Amino acid sequence: MSIIERLSANPLLLTDLDGTVLYDGSIPKELKKLSVKLKKAGIHFSFATGRSKVPALKYAKGLDIDIPIICSGGAIITDTETGTDIYRHEINNEAVNQIIKNLDPAINIAIYSNDEVYVNKRFKWIEDYCERQKIKLFESNNLSKINNKIVVLLVGNEEIIETEHKNLKQSHNNLEINKIFSNMCEISSKQGSKRHSAKNLLKLLNLSEEDLFYFGDGSADIDLIKYAKYGFTVKESYASQMIPEAKSIEVPKKLGFINYINSII
Repeated sequence: MSIIERLSANPLLLTDLDGTVLYDGSIPKELKKLSVKLKKAGIHFSFATGRSKVPALKYAKGLDIDIPIICSGGAIITDTETGTDIYRHEINNEAVNQIIKNLDPAINIAIYSNDEVYVNKRFKWIEDYCERQKIKLFESNNLSKINNKIVVLLVGNEEIIETEHKNLKQSHNNLEINKIFSNMCEISSKQGSKRHSAKNLLKLLNLSEEDLFYFGDGSADIDLIKYAKYGFTVKESYASQMIPEAKSIEVPKKLGFINYINSII
């Protein structure tokens, strides 16, 4: 009997992507091999990523994942075969409008709506991102009128983002607000968090938190790492600093996730 079989009869291996199993955006060949191995062993494998649905589905296809994936930071659970959303939770429109109204004007705003991105003015990062991922980018002089807001992304100077992040956390405790990079802050609904979506995914698979392994490196991963029966951070990551008591795997460049899973199956 393998180690993982002793830990759970029906394990779900769920992982963040960037910074946890990916270090340059590409899928390592070792991860593809591991995904095949897990499928043959009948072990559920999926991911929970901050990436939006379009690029997330490309990774699911590259890894031949046949169970639902969590994307947009937890706001969406989507079927990998049909691309149909099984679960989605949009941000309260009134709350978003209030945030936009009071933001420092130096901050760039991008609103993710369904499979599209809306900005009040184009900026290089979002243009490059949308071009790479083949996501439609639109300009709007009234972002408050955009429907189906899934995620709001704020991009700007590191100091300004740090200040806005703190202010937003204090004034909007009904929203999920995470600083994903030093110059970027991501906003979604509380129900659109990775932890909340992981609970829903477990229900879909008729599993419980006792079956959940989760691996992550960022601020948006911390609650889910704590919730999972077997939660892991990545060494030297933000998550490992915030919850040093959690077990850690090596960084993606050292194939930490792949080596650990291979050691227990």
